[in-house]
Amino acid sequence: MCNVNNYKWYKEHHICVRCGQQDAERNHVLCLECMMKDRESSKKYREKNKQALNEKQRVYSISRYYKLKNLKVCVSCGKRNTKDNKIYCQHCSARKNARNRKQYLMNIYAIKNMAEIRV
Repeated sequence: MCNVNNYKWYKEHHICVRCGQQDAERNHVLCLECMMKDRESSKKYREKNKQALNEKQRVYSISRYYKLKNLKVCVSCGKRNTKDNKIYCQHCSARKNARNRKQYLMNIYAIKNMAEIRV
């Protein structure tokens, strides 16, 4: 890795900031080879530390959920306010209901005969 001044120069001239030898990919600061090396090392790291990363994500998700719930903000999108002591906003609630309805109907169609279904 290069120092800060070289990094800026390489970035401005569209040269890979890691190896400094090849042209960087379009809209990136690394060449294809360096990106592939990064991808492989990240994959190895995730496989090696899978349990710790999963636990960290679980703790973060739980804390985010309760923080948003206490602020009375939708726990799904985190953007819109909720009403009447609910945890989802109207938009996310409608999306969730439509998804569940579709899944329910798919299960019903798979199990029952078309003549037996009353919707």
